[in-house]
Amino acid sequence: MKTTMMLSLIIIIIAIQTTTEFGNYNPNRKPKVMGDLIPLRMLDPRRVNLQKKIVLYHNFFRSRVQPPAANMLRMKYNHQAARAAQRWADACKFLTHDSIPGRHVQNYGACGQNIFVATHKVPWFFAVQTWWLEKDLFKFGRRNNLTIIGHYTQMVWAATHQVGCGIAKCTVQSNSIAFKTTTFYNYVCNYCPIGNHPGRLGRPYVRGKSCGLCKKNCHKKLCTNACYAADQYSNCKQLYKTFPTWLCNSHTTREGIERRNSCLATCTCKNKIYTRF
Repeated sequence: MKTTMMLSLIIIIIAIQTTTEFGNYNPNRKPKVMGDLIPLRMLDPRRVNLQKKIVLYHNFFRSRVQPPAANMLRMKYNHQAARAAQRWADACKFLTHDSIPGRHVQNYGACGQNIFVATHKVPWFFAVQTWWLEKDLFKFGRRNNLTIIGHYTQMVWAATHQVGCGIAKCTVQSNSIAFKTTTFYNYVCNYCPIGNHPGRLGRPYVRGKSCGLCKKNCHKKLCTNACYAADQYSNCKQLYKTFPTWLCNSHTTREGIERRNSCLATCTCKNKIYTRF
């Protein structure tokens, strides 16, 4: 569908308006549309209070997946991921993902990315919840279509525990005869380490009692024993079983350092939660 056609659509999705603790909400409230009277800086994730809210929104939804998750990590804000997200939001590429190098974050490699586009300024909660609502099309343990549920699965990928976001007001050339330019608001969030691994899309987390795999490291149904690194090779686990010293303790050569860095989670995160291929 052409950009101008997509931008002309107004999709009303029921939004949950909550208290700070999400204790009460009215499911029939419509999303609050913030007109031009609200400055864009109020939605800028470089504001510390908004960073906290974005993390709060993600943790709120991650703690409520169904079926429950035994290994769902608690999220934190990542400023390097946020800078990359802001740079890409500013690029104003309509519903287009950044390149792999553009999403690179130290120790994690290329991170995942969710994008939300709106014709008007809306709260970040509405953007995050729109991704979350893809859950209604998701079937746990079964084959799923990434293009339909990919925002949701990235949001609730158990081993993903870092998020950073950006927003930009974009004006682009239009193909419409009536309008020479089109304006939209570009919301971008990057997620580290990346989720949505092929072959595991139907199981973004381990099904079980909340915190069942992190009983000593649990806060409000979310695990806190995160690994602050990611494996870049898909066979790190197998390599470690056969050649543990060669893989993780060969620091004297350039090749040894590269091997360790490519399997950094396997080499440094014993008893931590990370994506195991």
